[in-house]
Amino acid sequence: MFYRMCRIIGWILGNLMYRFEVTGRENIPENGAFLLCSNHIHAFDPVALSIFIKREPRFMAKKELFSPGFGNWFFTNYGAYPIDRSAAIDMKAYRTTLDILKNGGGVVIFSQGTRMKDFDNAKSGVAVFALKSGAPIIPVGIRGTYKLFSKIEVHYGKPIPMDEYAGQKVKTELVNEVMETVIERVTELSQGAN
Repeated sequence: MFYRMCRIIGWILGNLMYRFEVTGRENIPENGAFLLCSNHIHAFDPVALSIFIKREPRFMAKKELFSPGFGNWFFTNYGAYPIDRSAAIDMKAYRTTLDILKNGGGVVIFSQGTRMKDFDNAKSGVAVFALKSGAPIIPVGIRGTYKLFSKIEVHYGKPIPMDEYAGQKVKTELVNEVMETVIERVTELSQGAN
């Protein structure tokens, strides 16, 4: 309920402040697990991603957002869960993500780990989760300046399926192979190609 209310408010505010151009919403599966992997250029990105799709994904977010009090209450109720970016592997976030996917849910991951212009340095976690769970990765490209009344493009790309990797051991070479595809697709989409 809280998520839906925030989504409505986000849709109203977003469309008052910006001019959205959205493509590829049909690429989000109607049911079953999925991973949305997007570039990250602005604090409004999570809202921009969620207001145009029917599913209610969970969001992996930096633990610093979950400060005691309002921050923790808001982000938790919005469907976000924390990850410790300073840890080599945050096992709690790792298990939470795989549990969500195992139960047929969707997860949004900004693989850059923070807001930055280029997607080249994206971290490989999304590939690990996809390979471990078999969930497809939906690459997303966001483009724009987020200046008031400017155009913001949100392009949901075609799913990157994991079927061909089923049964294979999740090794570094395999993770890198999947990430190369993800980086290529997100970069294309964020540069306006769809």
